[in-house]
Amino acid sequence: MRRHVAAPVLLALLLSACSASKSDVGSQVPESSSPSATATNPSKAPRDPLALPEKPNFLLPVTTGTDSRTLPVFTPTEKVYTIHALCTGGGTMTIQYGPKDSDPSKITCDDPVTVGRVYTAPDEQKHLSVKVNGTDVHWSMAILSGTHTM
Repeated sequence: MRRHVAAPVLLALLLSACSASKSDVGSQVPESSSPSATATNPSKAPRDPLALPEKPNFLLPVTTGTDSRTLPVFTPTEKVYTIHALCTGGGTMTIQYGPKDSDPSKITCDDPVTVGRVYTAPDEQKHLSVKVNGTDVHWSMAILSGTHTM
């Protein structure tokens, strides 16, 4: 009889631990202070965390939006930086790595969070932009210095 009681109790503990860790991650993520960098309808904004590490070293803090835009310029100090991106809605978001980028990264909305490493020359300014294609697209992203374990 104990075996049948232990499984539901263990399941309940695991579920409560998962929901507690999700709220902890969201509470540690700094938001962009620019009003234009936040979604106009917070109830439709992506709610899933960006799978950020515990102590991220931001090159670009968490930024959200519903429109296409140029992101703030940043300068990596390492040979690699990591992008965490998520979008919801009916469409895609594309990350362009400069004005003449011939190989942008296309992210389909409503897919799980996308995490990608970009290898680059350190101390070189980066000029990224986000292009939105579709309806009711809400995106969120952060750029971190270096690599990290997931």
